[in-house]
Amino acid sequence: MNLEDKINILLVDDRPENLLALEAIIERDEYNLIKAYSGEEALKYLLKYDFAVILLDVQMPGLDGFSTAKIIKAREKTKNIPILFITANNLDSEHIFMGYSVGAIDYILKPFDPLILKSKVERFVELYVLNQKIIVQSEILEEKNKMIEHIAYHDGLTNLPNRRMFHDVMIQNLQNAKAKNETLGLMYLDLDRFKSVNDSLGHLMGDRLLQQVSKRLLSVMRDKDFVARLGGDEFVIVLSNSDREQCLEIAEMLLNSFKTPFHIDSFEFYITTCIGLSIFPYDGEDSNTLMRNADAALYRAKEQGKNEYKVYHSGMNIESYRKFLMQNELRKAIELDQFTLVYQPRIDLMTEKVVNAEALIRWNHPNWGVVKPDVFIPIAEESNLIFEIDKWVLKKVCEQINSWKKSLQPFKVSVNFSAQHFLQRNLIKQIKEILDDFKVDPLMLEFEITETALLQNEEIVKQTLQQIKDLNIQISLDDYGTGYSSINYLREFPFDTIKIDRSYIQEITKKEKNSRIIVESIISLIKKLGIHVVAEGVETEEQLNFLKTLQCNEVQGYIFSRPLSPDDFVQYVEKQNQESGLNVTQNIKSLDNVIILDTKDDIGINKTLIELSIQKIKKDNSLSTREVDVFSLIVEGLSNKEISEKLFISEHTVKNHITNLLSKLNVSDRVQAIALVYETCINEKKVQ
Repeated sequence: MNLEDKINILLVDDRPENLLALEAIIERDEYNLIKAYSGEEALKYLLKYDFAVILLDVQMPGLDGFSTAKIIKAREKTKNIPILFITANNLDSEHIFMGYSVGAIDYILKPFDPLILKSKVERFVELYVLNQKIIVQSEILEEKNKMIEHIAYHDGLTNLPNRRMFHDVMIQNLQNAKAKNETLGLMYLDLDRFKSVNDSLGHLMGDRLLQQVSKRLLSVMRDKDFVARLGGDEFVIVLSNSDREQCLEIAEMLLNSFKTPFHIDSFEFYITTCIGLSIFPYDGEDSNTLMRNADAALYRAKEQGKNEYKVYHSGMNIESYRKFLMQNELRKAIELDQFTLVYQPRIDLMTEKVVNAEALIRWNHPNWGVVKPDVFIPIAEESNLIFEIDKWVLKKVCEQINSWKKSLQPFKVSVNFSAQHFLQRNLIKQIKEILDDFKVDPLMLEFEITETALLQNEEIVKQTLQQIKDLNIQISLDDYGTGYSSINYLREFPFDTIKIDRSYIQEITKKEKNSRIIVESIISLIKKLGIHVVAEGVETEEQLNFLKTLQCNEVQGYIFSRPLSPDDFVQYVEKQNQESGLNVTQNIKSLDNVIILDTKDDIGINKTLIELSIQKIKKDNSLSTREVDVFSLIVEGLSNKEISEKLFISEHTVKNHITNLLSKLNVSDRVQAIALVYETCINEKKVQ
C-alpha cells in the first residue's frame, strides 16, 4: 500500500519507550503511525498531515497534553480529530474533567490494556474511513448537482444560458436598475432565413451554425452584458446600465458583426439578423412587458426586411409617443364606455335587400374625437388589449341582435376576428358562454378573419376555425387579394364567404388595370367552389353594374351606405327593403339620419403643427437655432449618430447640445422632451 493511501495516526509522548509500546500494539499495514516527542512537534505534524485519531500523553514537559489539545481544538483544520488522552491511573477527577473540557474523547490509563487500546483505535479509524467516504460522496454529489444545475440553466447546443436563467437574471437586473435608478436595454434577436439552412443542409449543419452565431454574439458583447438562447434561432441580450443611445450603438455593432461570413467545412454562410429592442423603464417595468415589447419591435424589424433593428422605446419619435399614450388610454376605454359600434349593411345583388351587417368599432375619445380602428387596433394587438376589446364587441353584437329582433327580420351580423385569438386556449369556451348568456342563435353570427391570420400556425388555425364552424358560426375571409391570396386556403379552410378587397373593386372600371380580369376570375372560381362572394368598397354605379354581370352574391360599400348607428341602421333597412330596386343614389340622398363618419378623423399630428409647436417652445425657453435643429431631429426619432451625420457635427457636440436642451426645457430625457412637444401640439390644435 502506498504511503499516501495509508491512514495517519499521531502518537504523542515524551518517552520513547511509551511510543514504542503504543506502536507495537496498534500497528497495522494500513496505518501510518507518526510519532511526536512533544506537544510542539505534534502541532507541526498536524499542519502537514490529516489524522484519523491522536493518542496524546497528558503529562509532558513544556507544552503538556491539555495545552496541546486546546490548541488542536482551536484550529479549524484539526478541531474535529478525536483525541485519546493517555495518562497515569492515579489522575484525580479534576484533571480528568479538565481533559474532557479541552476536547478529549476518552482516556487510556497506564499501564494500558492492549486489547482495549487496539479496539478503541480501530473504532476511531472506522469512523474516520466512513467520514472520508461521506466527504468523497458529498463532493461527487456536489459536482453532479452543479452539472444538473448547469444543464437546467444552460442551452445544451450552444452552452449559452437558457430561458430559465434569462428569466432569473432579468429579474435581478431589473431590481438593481430600480434600486440604482438606471436604464436597461433588452434585445430580442431572430436570425433571417435560418430555416432555409435547416431545410437545405440539414439540422446538423444548422446546429453548428447556431454554435458559431453564439460565439460571435459573445465576442461582440461587453463583459457586463448577458446573452441567452431562448430556442430555435432566437436569442436575447440584457444590456445592464445602458441608455437608449448605447443600446442603439450595440445594435448597429451587432448587425455589422454579421457582415463577416460564418465558415463551416466547405460552406460559407452570410447570415443576417433582425433585432427588437425595448428600454427599461420607458417600455415596461417588468420582465414580461419588456419582453413582449421587444418582441413587438422585432416583428416590426422583420416587416422592414433583413438585417434591421427597431426600438419599441416610446420616446423614439413623436408618432411612437402618441402610440404610447394611446395604449395607456386604451386600457381605460372599455371601463369609461368610450367604444361604440356602427354597422355597415351588405346587400344581396339579386334582391337589393340587406342580408348582413358588419359590426365596426369606433373609439370616441373625449380629447381626440373619433379614432379609427386601423389606428388603435394594431396597438391593441401589440399590447394584448385586443382580447378584452373583441370580447366587448361580441357581447355588444349579441345584445344588438336581440334588440333588432323586435323591429327587423333576422339577418347575420359579421364580427371582425383578430389573428391573436388563435393563441387563446379558452376561446371556444368563451364564445359559448357569451352566446349562452345572451341566448343568441350562432347562425346569426359570422366571424371575419384576414389572410394574415392564416400565415401562422396553420394547423392550429384550421382546428380553431373548425371548432367555431361546429358551433354553427359562419367563417368569412376578409380582404381577399391583399395578402398571399393562396388558392390553397380556399381548399384547406372551412370558409363560407370570401370578401374581395376594395382595392380590386375600385379599379375594375380602369381599362389599363388588370383588376377587372382578376375580379372576374376570383368570383368565378369561388362560386364554383360553392363559397359565397362579397365585394367590398363598392362606390359607383359602374362598379355595381359590372359586379351584377359577374353574378357576385353580395356587395358592401358607400354606394349603398356608410357605417350607421344601430337606430339609423334600422331606418336604413326598412327603407332599403321597401324601396329595393330604386336607384341607389336616391336611396342615399333620402337618408337624413345617417351618421357620416369622417374617414380622415385621426389623432395623428401633421408636420406643420409639430414645427409650430417647436417654435413656440423655442420662444418660451430661449433655445438657440442649433438647439432647435437638434430638438427637431430628436422629435423625428434620430439617434445621436444620425443627428451628427445630418447636421455635420461631431457626436460629442450633439451630446452637449442635448444636455443644454434638456436643462433649458427642465426635463430629464428625450421622452419628456417629446412629451412636451406632443402636449404643445394638442394645445395648438385646440386653439386652431
